[in-house]
Amino acid sequence: MSDPIFKSQRRRMLEAYKDAKQEVIAHTIPYHSTAVLKGDVVDWTTTPEPGVAFLVFRAGQKLTFMTYGVGDQVFLGGTNEVRATDAETNLAKGNSTNGAQDYIIEGIGFHQRGARVQYTGSSLTAISALTADRDVEASLNGDVAIYDPAAIMSPPQIMSPFNLEQGPFQALLGQSSIELLFDRKRVEKIGTLDMLPQAGAQSFLRANGSPDSDNRYRIPEGYLWRKDGQADCELEIDVILQRTIVVPINATQLWNADPSSVAPTAVWLEVVLRLYGLGIDLPSQN
Repeated sequence: MSDPIFKSQRRRMLEAYKDAKQEVIAHTIPYHSTAVLKGDVVDWTTTPEPGVAFLVFRAGQKLTFMTYGVGDQVFLGGTNEVRATDAETNLAKGNSTNGAQDYIIEGIGFHQRGARVQYTGSSLTAISALTADRDVEASLNGDVAIYDPAAIMSPPQIMSPFNLEQGPFQALLGQSSIELLFDRKRVEKIGTLDMLPQAGAQSFLRANGSPDSDNRYRIPEGYLWRKDGQADCELEIDVILQRTIVVPINATQLWNADPSSVAPTAVWLEVVLRLYGLGIDLPSQN
C-alpha cells in the first residue's frame, strides 16, 4: 500500500526514528514563556472626583516568546529587568528546545497571569509609611505583580470581579496577531489571539471553552521545532498588537495620597504562552 498523501509532523518524525532503528523517549510536557504588554496612562484629570484617566495600549507593540531561558535577564514591567525563573519559562536556552529534543507543536494556550501598576513619585512620597516595606514599594513601582481582585489599590477596570476580571486583556485578544518564526526566515501566521483558549487559566466566562488544561488551540498537522543543529531549530513566537486600544479607568485613592497624584503612570499585563505537543528525546546514556 502506498503512503498517504498527507502525514502529520508527529507521524513523519516517529516513522523517521523507526526507520533509523533509533530508540526514543516521548514527553508531553509543554513549553511556556512570559512577556508583558504595556499600557500608558494619559489625560489624567481630578475633576470631577474621583477622576478619569485613559489606559492606552499602542499599536505596533511586539511581544516575543521563547527567546530566553531560565537565568537570563528579562523585562516584566516596572523599572528593572529581572532574572527569569521557572515561573517565567522552562527553556534552558532561548529559542531552543531542551536537550537534544525534537518537539512537535500541536497546541497553543495563552492567558494573562497578572498585572503590574506603576504610580507616580509624588504618590509614593505621600504614602511613605507603606514604602518602608520593600515589597510594597516594589508593587507601587510596577516591579512586582499586584493581586487586587477588589480593585482597592489598582484601577478597577484592570482587574476586578465587577468587570469579570482582566478587561483590557480581553479587549486586546481580537486586535493582536500571532506568528511563529523559524530560523529567523520562515514565518507561519496563525491568526489572532482570540482564537487561542486559555488552557485552564480562567473561568467559564473567559476560557473560550471548558476551563481545563486540555482546552487549547489545536494544530493537528503540527509544527516541527527541531533540536539544535537541524533546520527549524530556532523558534521565536511574536504577538503584535495591530490596533490601538483605549480603556477609560477610574482613579483609586491611595492611602494618605494627594488626590491629584494617584493616577498610575503605566500598566503592564503579564501574559503567558504555552506550547503543547510531543517531545521526542534520545534516551540517556547514564
